[in-house]
Amino acid sequence: VLGNGDIWESFDALRMMRETGCAGVIVGRGCLGRPWLFSELASAFNGVEPQHPPNLGQIARIMEDHAQRLVDLFGETPGMHQMRKWCTWYTKGFRNSAAMRAALIRLNSLDEMRDLLARMDQEEAFPLRALSAKRAKHSRTQKKVTLPEGYLDNRMDDRAPMPPRDPAQRAAWERALEGG
Repeated sequence: VLGNGDIWESFDALRMMRETGCAGVIVGRGCLGRPWLFSELASAFNGVEPQHPPNLGQIARIMEDHAQRLVDLFGETPGMHQMRKWCTWYTKGFRNSAAMRAALIRLNSLDEMRDLLARMDQEEAFPLRALSAKRAKHSRTQKKVTLPEGYLDNRMDDRAPMPPRDPAQRAAWERALEGG
């Protein structure tokens, strides 16, 4: 069984494993704009204190590498359009980053991004408040995940349960299967 949800830093993964007994964790939104989280997890799972998160200058270099890879794959304009969303995640929580993100989400070139990042304080430490900052679109709401009636009645039976015959019950069953 793998645990998932609210893995924002390595200690969240350790806590989840201790509290639930799960065999491992799945990292989702916690790594958006923070690819170094995986090295922090590897350190924590090996009993080593994770390094401090990178400062803004180091993150700018990570962003540049990420953008270059997108440009190499998709071309300059489409690659930089892909990079726009990543820029918001990478810079979340830094001082004056809201104004910077307003410019970063309009990027069309790698040089534009480099110029914008050069204006920020390269020595600024990673803001700890950004660890658990929301990384989802604000307009979406998470549905409560539920299993259909009878789904776990026989745990040795790996077949999906038959849907109800009643149209109203079947509609509710289908909604439940949509999850989140």
